Amino acid sequence: MKKTVTFLTLLVVGFASIECLAQSKFNISERAKKREGSRWTLGEWLAQKDRNKLMDQWLWLNSPSPYEFSLLGANTNYKKILTTSENEYTITSLESSAYAHIVGLTMEYENRNSENENDLTGMLNLRLLGSSIQSSGLTVHYGQRTRTFSGLDPVSVTKNQFYQVSLQLYIGQYFGITGSHRTYLPFTDTYFGEITGNQFQAGAFIEFEFLRIFGTWFEDIQKNSNPSTPNPEIKRNGIKTGLQFFF
Repeated sequence: MKKTVTFLTLLVVGFASIECLAQSKFNISERAKKREGSRWTLGEWLAQKDRNKLMDQWLWLNSPSPYEFSLLGANTNYKKILTTSENEYTITSLESSAYAHIVGLTMEYENRNSENENDLTGMLNLRLLGSSIQSSGLTVHYGQRTRTFSGLDPVSVTKNQFYQVSLQLYIGQYFGITGSHRTYLPFTDTYFGEITGNQFQAGAFIEFEFLRIFGTWFEDIQKNSNPSTPNPEIKRNGIKTGLQFFF
């Protein structure tokens, strides 16, 4: 009887040991699988690096270019209002712009042969609001207008620096309005004295993809401080109509 009890006890202990060993083996196996799942290898790192290169290449190919360009040609009909006279003229003007992200450069040229004058303007642009030159936005500018009076003897060249604020607002998908205000800083000339002035523009446009048709009313005022100058104020106002191409 005593031997039988001892045998049964050993048998129970044996089964319990086997079960504990099996459970321990199962837990060890599970932990090993978890560690295997989080294992980092050189091969995986190289594969991930290749995938990142492909993603960067895809983004580069499919993201919009940060560079934008535009070319504008306008026909301008305006009145030149002096102290003692008023005359009407028609001229052609050109403008080109180039942007990289939110910073851009603009060049303007206006040749007024009938007045023996021409303007060459360059300015730096900073877009504060808006994603592109073909979106609603607010832009500030700083530049210089070089005005040559070839009808004077000697020829007079004035260089007025200026600051400007421009607004462009799309009312619909293909229609919008524009406006700008420019203030010329003083420049001293031997003939005109101290020259100041300002310019206002307001217009509307219709757009077809890369082509814009526009009309703009403008007023440009030059004020001269020299009392001996026959025209202390030179005012031009009229309408610009033309085309603008975007690239």
